[in-house]
Amino acid sequence: MRPEADRSTAGPRPTDRRLLAPRAPLAGAALLVAALALASGCKKQKGDYSGIGNWKFTTSTLKQALDMRTELGPICQPTELTDGRKATWCFALPPYKVGKRVADVDLYFLGNTPEAKLIEIQLKVRGCVEDELDQWLRSGFGPPFESKATRAYWKNSHLWIAALLPSEPGRCVVHFLPLSENAEIERIKQK
Repeated sequence: MRPEADRSTAGPRPTDRRLLAPRAPLAGAALLVAALALASGCKKQKGDYSGIGNWKFTTSTLKQALDMRTELGPICQPTELTDGRKATWCFALPPYKVGKRVADVDLYFLGNTPEAKLIEIQLKVRGCVEDELDQWLRSGFGPPFESKATRAYWKNSHLWIAALLPSEPGRCVVHFLPLSENAEIERIKQK
């Protein structure tokens, strides 16, 4: 014979639906609110990127480019910026797909040490079709904040973009710079 539990101290059983029902809608709503908050907090807003591909202004350094070295590239050379600062220019990097086209990638780092921070990404789009490039930029960064006949500008919380459409026949150049590069942004605007 089984001893019977004292129902006055045992508490409600978990399967007693009458006791769980009033809390279920509130718990479900709380879970839904928490899930939506978590999901929206993890998603990036459209166009709020800090770079393109593997290259981010917030984290990329010259060491990252040097670690990619093969006999074919990249080639990194010291250079001087127009404002007199020392920098490193890296080219012959793996190409980057821009819509239906391929772009050559040039990178500029502030300084010559492995810790030098990325300060510019240039995409040179071969066989450029201006409308395709414009659509590619709009799909990733939204509409430009300013457009002119042969150029368009984008900006988010991390970077500024200038698309020169075309920079020369059959080729477009897109400059990506961190917002801290005010002098270079002004120089590109004046081109």
